[in-house]
Amino acid sequence: MGFKTVDFRPCPCGKRGFEDERQADRALGRAQAKRNRTADRHGTRRGIERERRYYECEFGTFHLTHKNREREAA
Repeated sequence: MGFKTVDFRPCPCGKRGFEDERQADRALGRAQAKRNRTADRHGTRRGIERERRYYECEFGTFHLTHKNREREAA
């Protein structure tokens, strides 16, 4: 069984950077599926932070985050 990954490049801000929204969306789906599989193995989703969305940083790349927009504004 091979792992399918989404290509990324290191961003100057130090995070994984995805080139465009399409790649970020694919990476988000894969990350969510991975977290769900982990939670299913453990029998609970308690304590597992799951990526919720992606955003564009000041360097023009997209990053995944587990934060809600409301938490960011506060």
